[in-house]
Amino acid sequence: MKIKNNKKRDITLDIPSEVRHIYLLDNVLAYVAKEMDFDEETREQVNLAVIEAGTNAIKHGNKNDSNKMVHFRFNISNDKLTVYVKDYGRGFDPSNLDDPLSPENVMKPCGRGIFLMKALMDKVEFTMIGECGTEVKMIKYKIQSKADDGDNSGICK
Repeated sequence: MKIKNNKKRDITLDIPSEVRHIYLLDNVLAYVAKEMDFDEETREQVNLAVIEAGTNAIKHGNKNDSNKMVHFRFNISNDKLTVYVKDYGRGFDPSNLDDPLSPENVMKPCGRGIFLMKALMDKVEFTMIGECGTEVKMIKYKIQSKADDGDNSGICK
C-alpha cells in the first residue's frame, strides 16, 4: 500500500523501558519503511537512527524503569517521515556531549547514538520538557527518482 493524495497519518507505539522490547519497534519500523516506499539503504538508515533514539530513551532517559513508557509516533506523508521519540526522564543538554570522533572517545563502547542519528537522518531536534522528559524529532525526506517525478529528459524518443 502506498500513500497517495497527500494523505498524512500517524502510527504510534508505546513500549515499557526495557531493551528487550526493541524488537517491537523494529517490526513497526519495517512496516513504516514499506509504507514510505524507502529504498533499502534509507530503510537501514531510518531503522538504525530510530532504534538508537529508542535505546537512548530507555537507558538514559527512563533509566530502564519498566514503569515508564517510551512513546514513538511516526508521521507518514508523501514527501517525508517524521519520527518522534519521547521519554519521561530528567532531560539532558545535547550541546554538552562528548565528541565521539575525538581521540580519547574513539575506543569507548558508547556515546555514538546521537552522532549516528544526526548522520543518518535529514533533521534531528531535541526538546527538553523540564524535568518531564525529552522528545527527539527526526525527519527523513523521501527522494524522488527521475521515473517518479515525471522528468522525461533522460528518455530517448
